[in-house]
Amino acid sequence: MAESTDWREKTYEHTLEEELLGLERRLESDPDCDAGSLEGILTHLYHSEGAGWGGRGEVQSSILSATIAAYELTIARLRKAGPESASGADGRTASK
Repeated sequence: MAESTDWREKTYEHTLEEELLGLERRLESDPDCDAGSLEGILTHLYHSEGAGWGGRGEVQSSILSATIAAYELTIARLRKAGPESASGADGRTASK
């Protein structure tokens, strides 16, 4: 039975890693990107999650769940780093 769910876990993990990397790159390259703007996208993702209950397949559900988790983790890291720092997704202060 474990093999039947293995692909779900792999899909989730791969998507989570890719989304976290993408968010980190965006934060480094877009000075207007901050926790507030990411929260707006996260709100949209929550709406998407609730809207597809009848027609979304397991793959898309796994991808959406991992994407939401990546946004939640990134926002939490930014909040923890504090508003005074220009930080990337990993919470490090960017140097110039």
